[in-house]
Amino acid sequence: MGVGHSLDPFLSTALISHFAKHADLSRALSFFLDTPNPDTISFNSLISGLARFGRVGPVLGLFNELRHLGLKPDVFTLSSLVKGCERIEENEIVHGVCLRLGFGSGAFVVSGLIENYAKSGDLVSAEKCFRDCFDVDNVVLTAMICCYFWNGEFDKGRQVFMKLRDLGFELNEFSLTGLISGLFDVKEGQLIHGVGLKMGFLCGGSLHFNNAVMSMYARCGSKLDAVKVFDEITEPDIVSWTERIGAALDGFEAFGIFNSLRRKGLGVNEYTMTNVLSAVAGEGLSCLGRQIQAVCQKEGYLKVVFVGNALISMYNKCGKMDDARCIFDVMIFQDSVSWNSLIAGYSDNGFVSLALKMFSDMRGPNVEVNCYTLASILKVASDSNSLHLAVQMHSYMIKCGFMSDDYVVSCLIATYGKCGSCNESRRVFSDVDKTSVMHLNAMLNTLVNADCHVDSLDLFRNTVDSKLEVDSKTFSIVLKACSAMTDLEQGRGVHSLALKSGFHQDCFVETAVIDLCCKCGNISDAERAFRYASVDNLAAWNAMITGYAQHGCYNEAFRLYDRMTVCRIEPDEITYLGLLTSCCHAGLLQEAQSYMNSMAECHGLIPHLEHYACMVDLLGRVGLLEDAKKTIDEMPIEPDARIWQILLSACNIHGNFDMGRVAATKLLELQPDNESAYILLSNLCASAGMWNAVRKLRREMKEKLVSKEPGSSWIQLRGSMHYFFADDLLHPEHKAIFLELSKLYEHMQDSKINGSRNLLVPQGQDDKPSWSMDRTLLTVPPLTHGKQNAA
Repeated sequence: MGVGHSLDPFLSTALISHFAKHADLSRALSFFLDTPNPDTISFNSLISGLARFGRVGPVLGLFNELRHLGLKPDVFTLSSLVKGCERIEENEIVHGVCLRLGFGSGAFVVSGLIENYAKSGDLVSAEKCFRDCFDVDNVVLTAMICCYFWNGEFDKGRQVFMKLRDLGFELNEFSLTGLISGLFDVKEGQLIHGVGLKMGFLCGGSLHFNNAVMSMYARCGSKLDAVKVFDEITEPDIVSWTERIGAALDGFEAFGIFNSLRRKGLGVNEYTMTNVLSAVAGEGLSCLGRQIQAVCQKEGYLKVVFVGNALISMYNKCGKMDDARCIFDVMIFQDSVSWNSLIAGYSDNGFVSLALKMFSDMRGPNVEVNCYTLASILKVASDSNSLHLAVQMHSYMIKCGFMSDDYVVSCLIATYGKCGSCNESRRVFSDVDKTSVMHLNAMLNTLVNADCHVDSLDLFRNTVDSKLEVDSKTFSIVLKACSAMTDLEQGRGVHSLALKSGFHQDCFVETAVIDLCCKCGNISDAERAFRYASVDNLAAWNAMITGYAQHGCYNEAFRLYDRMTVCRIEPDEITYLGLLTSCCHAGLLQEAQSYMNSMAECHGLIPHLEHYACMVDLLGRVGLLEDAKKTIDEMPIEPDARIWQILLSACNIHGNFDMGRVAATKLLELQPDNESAYILLSNLCASAGMWNAVRKLRREMKEKLVSKEPGSSWIQLRGSMHYFFADDLLHPEHKAIFLELSKLYEHMQDSKINGSRNLLVPQGQDDKPSWSMDRTLLTVPPLTHGKQNAA
């Protein structure tokens, strides 16, 4: 039967429904167009299929066409419309349509509206829908419980649960599945898991509920628990196997399960494909991804839009942008997710011009620019440090009405900050009509990254006074500001407030507190905070290992890593960076090489520039300069300025002039205005007695207006920050400070402790080197108590 012939309405409706359910929307649409005089049921079949895959624009277009033909939409039409909404603005539009047509208070439609508002975090609108519903049943009550649970309002959710029981409704497997399906809190998920166990829905009970429990554990990072649930299922179906792939510990295991499924003859579906692609993408295994792509092509899954999108995303993460573009081009239909994925891939992999071209091509009649598109382009502006592009996107957002979208505005605030325009970030933040926690976090993060730590604390205080509800990320950012100022006292106050706000076992807060204590030199408090942290909080383990590394406690760092292995906590790149830093500070070359090798061999982790920098630093410290240079030459990554500066510093310490000159040349090629390169090379020349070269470097610095940034330190006293700079004669108490420094220096000399002395190049006509303690920077608090503010 060919497309293009008139079909019997009953047969065409069945075909439309079949192809729509199997994500072949192009064929579903073809059969719909070949149907003479389609009725409401035909429209519902296509609307349901389009809504299932988030095609809101075409769904609304079909709905308008249905009404234009004089057909009456029914409850199934409206419920499909509701299911198709992804953004809160779309849900509000459809909600208005439901109210006008008299479907706004029926249980079937209301449950969908509540679910959409819940996913958008709009609890107020969800509660209004619940109150206005005239036919509250088990489905509506479950939707409201889900709404509260998904948004962390567990006490309110339990109250509705009690109401459900009081009204005589019983929780069934579908109610529990709905409750657990959107949870990201493993503790609450375990409680629902326990209820299902008592009601007999696990093991040989409800396969539907078992699959949902597996999905919850995998989503919350408890993959071993997900595997345990799977192992107890007597007859797993394809959904169970798909969730098992999602719970795989790595891409190789996921691919092995996928191959095992196919060998057993168990049919896979489009969701199986997306799960296995997601698993191999996380590992950067493009070779396995190509094999999965071959299966997709053979079995026709490339016609399914979200499978094509998963392939694009996989190739993006593997850095194979040519392959990602090929998939995009062969897809029968590209939705906004397809375009956004490719733009994000170009952005993440540094193809700025291609990302911008895609954005330009996207703005046509067939695809809609959304908040995720703009977020990707703003990331391009951030990564390329393009203030001009940020301003252009700001204008576009104003023109197209995106300034009411909290997510995009937060991205704009962050982008201005990363482009070095903190004032523009402040302006956008102050112009927001209703400040949300997303705006606040973006602004706080911008201030902290710009070293405006006092301003960030002031903003936080104003927020607390305004009664704006904050989240755990807010507290973690503010604690980061306290860490940067090494202000343990103020940090403890912020931590107390976080505990009062209910964030006593939050991974962001736990990690920030450990980091604060370490930065402030209080390892014992950091250890105490770590003992109370969640066992599966990898960031907390990393913070503690890094803290030990910073304080030279290398044995403690190694023992903690061994405990991680016992607890089956999978390390990441940050874990190994902390271990290598410990080795570097302790001069443990053999241990560092062992850890470096185990990254790839034991955990499939690819060393980054930071890891190679540690190895170069360590080799330089122990005097193996040739090995350090060989490490740089054999790195699979292009060395950056930092690595050459580390090698130059090592050459300066060990007096290797020839290699130092090579390192300095490479460093100045990458950063022509790097003052450290000139100073280190100048010191190297001076130690070799090459005073003409020293003078030449000084002249070059003057001609290029390169100046050495003075060393600085600070101290907080009675609520005020006091800053001190080397040789600062503008400070109102500089005479007393220098006198104190002189006494301390004499004491160091008497105690035969070498001060931090720097070789200075000749200043003027005297060819003899002079010595100064201009970097012996000790923070001395103001000696006169009457003065609070330092210049």
